[in-house]
Amino acid sequence: MGAQTAAVAGANAATGERQAVTRAAVAPCVRQGQANYPVEYYWKNALGMRLGSGSVSVVTSPSLWGGQIAPGSTFTLTLTHRTAQWPLLVSRYTTTWDLSSLLANATVVGESGTGSISGTTLSITSTGTKTDPSPKVITFQVKPGTAGRSMTIRPTGISSVIAAPGQLGGNTPAPPIQIVNGQSISPTKAVDDTATTGQGTPVSVPVLANDTATAPTISGVGKPAHGTATISGGKVVYTPDPSFAGTDSFTYTVTTPCGTSTAKVTVTASCDHTPVNLVNGSFEAPPVATVDWNIPDASTNPGVGWHTTAADRKLEFWRSGAGGGPSADGQQFAELNANYVSTLYQDLPTVPGTRMTWSLYHRGRLGTDVMQVLIGAPGAPVPQTPTGASSPDLSDDNTTWGHYTGVYVVPPGQTTTRFAFHSVSAAGGSPTAGNFLDGVTFTTPTCLNTAKSVEKASGSPGTQVKPGDILEYTFTTTNTGPTATVNATLHDPVPNGTQYVPASTTLNGTAVPDAGGGFPYAGSAPVNSPAAAPGVLAPGGTAVVRYQVQVGANVPSGGIENCGTAAAENVIQPLRSCTLTS
Repeated sequence: MGAQTAAVAGANAATGERQAVTRAAVAPCVRQGQANYPVEYYWKNALGMRLGSGSVSVVTSPSLWGGQIAPGSTFTLTLTHRTAQWPLLVSRYTTTWDLSSLLANATVVGESGTGSISGTTLSITSTGTKTDPSPKVITFQVKPGTAGRSMTIRPTGISSVIAAPGQLGGNTPAPPIQIVNGQSISPTKAVDDTATTGQGTPVSVPVLANDTATAPTISGVGKPAHGTATISGGKVVYTPDPSFAGTDSFTYTVTTPCGTSTAKVTVTASCDHTPVNLVNGSFEAPPVATVDWNIPDASTNPGVGWHTTAADRKLEFWRSGAGGGPSADGQQFAELNANYVSTLYQDLPTVPGTRMTWSLYHRGRLGTDVMQVLIGAPGAPVPQTPTGASSPDLSDDNTTWGHYTGVYVVPPGQTTTRFAFHSVSAAGGSPTAGNFLDGVTFTTPTCLNTAKSVEKASGSPGTQVKPGDILEYTFTTTNTGPTATVNATLHDPVPNGTQYVPASTTLNGTAVPDAGGGFPYAGSAPVNSPAAAPGVLAPGGTAVVRYQVQVGANVPSGGIENCGTAAAENVIQPLRSCTLTS
């Protein structure tokens, strides 16, 4: 395979155009011919009955009989004798061949095997009793100045050491080889390539490096399922979708004056995010019986994870249902206004350029409380506006938990990032009461790999889809990243021209109830890896959804296409996979 290097796509890649590589004009490719010119021989008795027979394969490499070759080119001629049945009285034989036109236009540059050339005649004699001669191989080089001529070989006879001579099936010359000005014959063959890259990182694949071709151009590229492929010079630049990690593939076509050839490129995009280890995001440690407002922060109690700017360095955790209402995640939650109006934070190692996602639950205590999420360099974090919001202020009353998410891109040079919560106001004005927090996450994006397949479960024979057939679709989502997904879902509309088969849906082999009598994932519904909570795919975990449809009376002319989309709060963008059945 050709080597590959990660690179930013060139102008063609940036614009999404797919253009052929242009090269300087070259002489036209000479036309190839057939490889073998077979010659039959046999022996008869006086009554005309055949006593034995055989054949000679007269083969050129490259294939030239009836084709063309350019002056200066070399080729080999191989004559192989095979006697199928020897007559009783025949133990040896000799075949003769007229090489006059070959020798007039080409020079012998090498020969091996049984046989000798005398003048313009080639004679090949069997070497032992009832033993065929070894193959005769002659290498020719076409002479300069011979364009416009032709050359061939002609069998002239077969003789034996007995009175009854052998006979040829015919002495017609081989189809002539035309000598023309043009390229030396070279096959056009594209060879499969492989490449690796990181998630979201373009990779330049030198696909021509291992191809066999003369003056090739890349005349086209196919469409990958999880990215883009564009032509850039003599290479193809593959750019994976931002959220994709896994194996993707596409085809490319090489064109020369001698023909075209297509090969496959397989690219593996690795999930190379460094995990961010937020500690105690749901405030489950230490456990409290009801409420505790004297928990030392991480400056003296590292296991708690959280620091506070409060003067007493104390945290306040509540038990679910213990006067402060239910928790949103787990069994405990925190109060931002513990004994002072303060900021709660963790300083975390981060990689510049990483796209981080954050989420949390917020609720008021005595009424409507307001807080902000602050992210940035330690000592200088800045307010963050949640996704879909117009202000950084998170305002919630004390009846329900509000859920907020956002994205933060780590700027250049920032290897430590502060993730903090700041109290803006609390109902009642008390500095010691307000702003409940729970279910806090601050993570690197997870990486998803999706695949869609279909097979005929029952119905008509064969692979073609017909009305009434039952098709079973399988949608597989794998978390190849370092962190679990947050609220992972699948959206998979029932394809046009089909009808959902009730109660046919499974998730990881377990039946999933229909939604309103229909396919539960036709809208959007949670998926999870085995033993995980809904919406959670553990690192390395896979969710497999299967369901069936019945083909309607009118199969769409272009086939039945089905596309499913996997998404999660902590992936950069949803991943879509499709399959087409016809």
